[in-house]
Amino acid sequence: VITNVPGPQTPLYVAGAELLGAYPVLPLVKGMALTIGLTSYNGGVFFGLNADRDAMVDVDVLTACLSEAMDELLDTTRRTRNRAKRVRRG
Repeated sequence: VITNVPGPQTPLYVAGAELLGAYPVLPLVKGMALTIGLTSYNGGVFFGLNADRDAMVDVDVLTACLSEAMDELLDTTRRTRNRAKRVRRG
């Protein structure tokens, strides 16, 4: 199961302390090896993974791949934005 739950895009506070992140936790049900949740909050994106270690012994590889993919996406969007700014100025 993979799901996205949009969250608030303004800071939230609990007893005066600012909420810095919101990580989703999706339960595993019988027959599921992996759940991935994605939520957005205050301009950020947060992933939550829950895996059955017996069914998916290399879940750490998946998390590393997700991290690398996010870095690639961020790098690509930064380059695209910079290129667009140069074109507009020219």
